[in-house]
Amino acid sequence: MQCPSCGFDNAETSRFCRQCGTPLPGAAPPIAEALPELGASLADAALQEELVTQSPESNPPAEASPAPAEALAPGTEVAGYTIVEARADRPRTYRAQAPADVCMQCGTPAAAADARFCEECGAELLPRDVLLVELDDAMAGPARLVDLPDDPIKALLPPVTLVEHNGKRYLVVEEVVPGWQSLAELLADSGEAPDRPAALEDADAIPLALQLARLIQWLHAHGLALGDLSLAQLLVGPQGRIRLRDVSAIAPLSEGARQADLVQLYHTLEDLTRIPRETRKLDPATLEGASATPRSLQEVLAMARTGGLSDADAWVAALTALEQQQRAVRHLVARVGARSDVGLQRELNEDALLVIDYKLDMAGRPLNAGLYVVADGMGGHESGEIASALAVQSMANVVGTALIELLADSAGGLAEARLHDLALQAVERANRAVFEEGRRRGNDMGTTLTFALVVGDHCVIGNVGDSRTYLLRDGVLQRVTKDHSLVQRLLDMGQITPDEVYTHPHRNAITRSLGERPQVQLDLFPLRLQPGDGLLCCSDGLWEMVRDPRIQEIVLAEPDPQRAAQRLIEAANAGGGEDNITAVLVLFSEQ
Repeated sequence: MQCPSCGFDNAETSRFCRQCGTPLPGAAPPIAEALPELGASLADAALQEELVTQSPESNPPAEASPAPAEALAPGTEVAGYTIVEARADRPRTYRAQAPADVCMQCGTPAAAADARFCEECGAELLPRDVLLVELDDAMAGPARLVDLPDDPIKALLPPVTLVEHNGKRYLVVEEVVPGWQSLAELLADSGEAPDRPAALEDADAIPLALQLARLIQWLHAHGLALGDLSLAQLLVGPQGRIRLRDVSAIAPLSEGARQADLVQLYHTLEDLTRIPRETRKLDPATLEGASATPRSLQEVLAMARTGGLSDADAWVAALTALEQQQRAVRHLVARVGARSDVGLQRELNEDALLVIDYKLDMAGRPLNAGLYVVADGMGGHESGEIASALAVQSMANVVGTALIELLADSAGGLAEARLHDLALQAVERANRAVFEEGRRRGNDMGTTLTFALVVGDHCVIGNVGDSRTYLLRDGVLQRVTKDHSLVQRLLDMGQITPDEVYTHPHRNAITRSLGERPQVQLDLFPLRLQPGDGLLCCSDGLWEMVRDPRIQEIVLAEPDPQRAAQRLIEAANAGGGEDNITAVLVLFSEQ
């Protein structure tokens, strides 16, 4: 169904546009041709509800409705809320101003009546606009939320309050949510084009999918249906928290509504990950012999298409199993080659490298971990080489013991956040060491940095400056990091071509380095390694002298990583050797 507002092609089950949130006129009943099991159940339920609706016994003649009461005038006080204006008649809705007793940013109640700032996020506490909706039968679903017991999953719903005034009850809902943005807008803003929004990787999508499935499970257990789960309905707020925009679509649970929620969840996850729509044609026979535990979100959706996830409990079980499988740590054998060379035109080698390679065996369970770092110092004699050495030493001091602890704790799986935090702590310590030494010496020393932090098959890659880390997978070399340099910025703006990056007169000007400021801005890239993968960390002295296709050719031609690193150095010198050259190559295998 095409949205009349933005033209987005929605699923037939959608009541609201998944791209912009516009209500869809004449939406078809939630029967999905691609989901035969859900569609059939939903069709039966819809037919039963239609028969009940048409039955004379179930629909006694309606009594004459009393004349509607007079609307509340602007300025009327309703349980502390001040009416500003009437907004709608069905249901009767008012815009009102609420006191500054709840944080507009994070929804935390004020700690005291005279508090000026939120104790949770620090935002200023200001009066805010809310909507007061006079309760009628159409709002029975949202009204029931007020009486539901507290549960952590309830935080995914916007706060809902009931107040009374002159014998009438009003539902208080947020009109706007400052500091929050819809997931549809975020993905559109970060996509290649307005009509090609970005997609979430499994690592980011699985936790969100599990939260949404648990929310539906919780609502169904309390006799309610969610109703709307479009990307426009999902908001992302401070600290990356997720919540729904509003609760107006929540309704008492029926079998049709139950199945519609599951179809909505399916299509929302499909939109979230941009899994091609043609995957719906997957025949159930293709799943024969597949693992009972799904290995990807795409496999979970395939289970739903073939009728394997018939209720919210089944969705939660499948997504929980997938999350646990994603957290599991797989042992890989790492073979490392590392070389650094002064080059042909420099007198001093200001590069530094670090290789920490751990192999731990506990109760017959082998595990690997490693830290692989390349730093390219700047600042001249007795500055650049000091900066790069301080950076790698600081990284080693932070990571060494912590990496052993991560290995020992990984039997039950590894939380990506722990690896991310360890990488961040190590780089912050390295930046502080270089910054403080530069101030002590009174010079502007600094260094670029790139690294790969590995525990089993879990990896996080980071960089500051124009030293790079590449991934070699399936015989193809691809750059993971993005240079923080002037030529990269010009390339992004379309002012130079990719080939001009290697010849531009300002190609050595970088826009970010370690040690230039008390705090460092770091790019991190999570990665799940596979047997046969390779990682190459290198300074610009390598990639500026040897183009990526030639680097790929050398690495593929030489199975020994140490000899491959040596050949990369030789190729860079043969290409001119204009700078120091450093390469750390790590090859991963099952045995």
